[in-house]
Amino acid sequence: MNLQTIDFGIDNTLKALQESVQNFAKKEVAPLAAKADQDNLFPAQLWKKMGDMGLLGMTVSEEYGGSNMGYLAHILVMEEISRASASIGLSYGA
Repeated sequence: MNLQTIDFGIDNTLKALQESVQNFAKKEVAPLAAKADQDNLFPAQLWKKMGDMGLLGMTVSEEYGGSNMGYLAHILVMEEISRASASIGLSYGA
């Protein structure tokens, strides 16, 4: 059986974004994960931090204040946040 691979075109910019968010998730998200699940609340302080990192509005055109990075970047970010906390990742992606 010959399986084909899919090249999603993850360039150096996206790899750097992914690594940055992975570090952020380990440092900032993972320590809050259990309490967020227990309290059924999103840690509001993460919105500011995510905004400061440019993680909000990634799929929005620059003319409307977004960064226009596209859905692949958004999914990579959501994936890394979800590794630290599925519920926080889901809230981010909503």
